[in-house]
Formats: sequence, C-alpha cells, structure tokens
Amino acid sequence: MKRAGLFCRFGFVLFAMVLICFAAGCASSGKAVLLSQREPIALVSMVSNVEIHWKDEEPINPKSATVLNRRALRSNPDLAVAVTAEELIVTAEQLFLDSMADTDLINLADKEKVVFSSAYQDARINKLQSDWEMVKPENFRLIDYRDKDFFPAFAKETGIQRFMFVEFYFTTDMASGVGKSGNCQADVEMKVLILDAQGKTLYRKTIPMWSRSTIKVSSGAYSRTGMMGLFQSAILDACEEFLYQLED
Repeated sequence: MKRAGLFCRFGFVLFAMVLICFAAGCASSGKAVLLSQREPIALVSMVSNVEIHWKDEEPINPKSATVLNRRALRSNPDLAVAVTAEELIVTAEQLFLDSMADTDLINLADKEKVVFSSAYQDARINKLQSDWEMVKPENFRLIDYRDKDFFPAFAKETGIQRFMFVEFYFTTDMASGVGKSGNCQADVEMKVLILDAQGKTLYRKTIPMWSRSTIKVSSGAYSRTGMMGLFQSAILDACEEFLYQLED
C-alpha cells in the first residue's frame, strides 16, 4: 500500500512537471513565432482602473479628507488625496505607442484602421471591464479577448493576424515615512496579451513597475502634478521592461 501511494504521488509530481514544461514550451513557441514574423499587430484594447488608490487599500473618497487636508486642498489646488486615471490613460497610450515605434520588435497597425473596422465595432464587450467602469483612450472599446469570432472576422476584413490587449493597474504606495506622511511613489502593473487570428495566445506577460523617484505626502495629500509625473516615468519604464523581456 505504501509503495502504491508513493507511486501515485510520484506519478502526480511527474505529470505536474510535464504540464509545466509543456506550458513553458508553448509560451516559448508563441514568443518565437511573434519575433520571427514581424507582421503588423492590432492594438485592440488599452484600459486601466479609474480610481488610483493606495496599494492594498480601497479607493479613497475625497469627501472623507480630514479637516487639515481640506484646508490644505483649498489653499493649493494642485494638492490631492485621490486622483483618477482619465487623463493618465491617454498619456499611457502615447507613451506606449512611442515606445513601440522606437523598436523593431513590435509593429503596431494604424489605430484608425483598427478601431473603425466593422469587425471591431461588432466585437463583444468585456462585461467585467465594463462593470468595473475601466477607462480607455479615445475610440477604443472594451473588447473581450475571449470573443473567438472577433479575431477571424477582423483578420478577414483587414488582413491583420495579430492582436494585442494592454491593461494597466495604477496605485500609489509609501516609499518611506509613517502612515500616509513621508515619501510616496507610483506603482504600475502592465499586462500585455498577444493573440493570433484563432485566438491562441502568442505572448502573455505582467510587468510590475514603480517610479524611481518619490514625492512628499502629508496626511495622505500629495501634489497631483508630481504624482502624474511619477506615473509617466513608471509607465515608460514598464514599456521598456516589456520590450527587454520580449527580446531576451
């Protein structure tokens, strides 16, 4: 009985190792195909969370600011205890496009050709992203990457055989100090998914990044302009890290 149990456990471990190797092989194969075939890629979705809150915490209601904070906010319009990503996602799109244009690894298709195609306009919406009210740059839709009908329809209409989905998650985090007073940084998580015309995954990567610089924060209040600057630098670093890992 002990031998049988040991054999079963060994068999399970061996099976798990085979699955891991198979998955790694598939990922490596998809990456090889992506790099060897420099065909245009349609950036079909770019989204982010709306409310930028403190890492591992719930979004802050600006109305809940302390009396001291409210007084400071009134005296300095640039101060904030919570910011949103409506403008930041537009900046993120431009930074991402510029980064891709500066390399020969990724050849992005013209945006207008993508977003104004009939297949794109008819594609299924990602209900989860819609329910979460995620924000996106102008003319993009919350395309569902699980919509298997979209990819062949789009490929047939435009000739483009590759599809990219990018999702950002923005949070703020304390770098030093006590509570919410000290120095804070911008944290960015960038997820990139690239699929082929059959909806098969060619590449999937999550890039965590944080700003190299920090800004002062006092009782949770910080400079809105300064924080946006930190996010921009972190987004750019995330884009460069994505390209580095793709080429490596």
